Amino acid sequence: MKRKKRRSRTKADIITGVLYVLFGLIVLLALYGVGRLAYVLMGTTVGNHYYAALAEKTAPNDTVDFASLSAENPEICAWVRLSDTAVDLPVVRTTDNAFYLDHLFNEKKNKVGTPFVDAGNTGDFSDRHTVIYGHALKSGAMFGSFWEYENPNYYSRHPDISLFLPDGRQLTLAVFACSRVDGVRSAIPISFPTEADFLSFIDDLHEASAFTSNVKVGASDRIVSFCVVLPDGGEGRLLVSCKVTESGAAGVTTIAGESAEQTPQETAQPDETPEG
Repeated sequence: MKRKKRRSRTKADIITGVLYVLFGLIVLLALYGVGRLAYVLMGTTVGNHYYAALAEKTAPNDTVDFASLSAENPEICAWVRLSDTAVDLPVVRTTDNAFYLDHLFNEKKNKVGTPFVDAGNTGDFSDRHTVIYGHALKSGAMFGSFWEYENPNYYSRHPDISLFLPDGRQLTLAVFACSRVDGVRSAIPISFPTEADFLSFIDDLHEASAFTSNVKVGASDRIVSFCVVLPDGGEGRLLVSCKVTESGAAGVTTIAGESAEQTPQETAQPDETPEG
């Protein structure tokens, strides 16, 4: 009995097979993209709702319950508020500049992260320059409102930012510059060898600022900068820089053992640069 000849694959068969494979890959990638988008959107929604609830519970009006916040996360070091915006958030300080890029204040993993002080800072805002990092979302959530400072009219409506501290103090942060800087560590120093170096840095911020401010910063002053990615997705960073002024005691529940007396000091600067 003769064996049937094996039908040889034609060029058309090969092309059809390749097309089926490519189509399958496209479908898988599309499904992955949809799933990834849904995951991102859901994570953002969860994160935003979490912080809104946290603010309502622990920081209503001009009061902040630091005792409750510390019980949830002992790395709390401040609460920041920018009137009429989503910036009504806890600020933490830890030993690295990576963890809180993708973890909420309750330490659950989430892409919106938590605003955090540079690991090289003391975290008590006694340093000459304290840097606070946070994600800026296109919706305006988290630190998204800081992008608006590139509009001079926005600055005129929001010249001050409130910062509440666990020891009972409330600081007023007088905004004096919104500057685009290189996204490298040397462009955002937190310590300065001399007063002249500090003042030179201030001059650079003023020169690069999107608006002109009458806020004067002297050699003995302290500043706080909020650092976010650029709104156009560039490689640099946007700094909204503020002069620190004391506003007196705030309506806060302090953390046991906190003292209102602070000694200004400068700390060593870490090597890593946060990406968010």
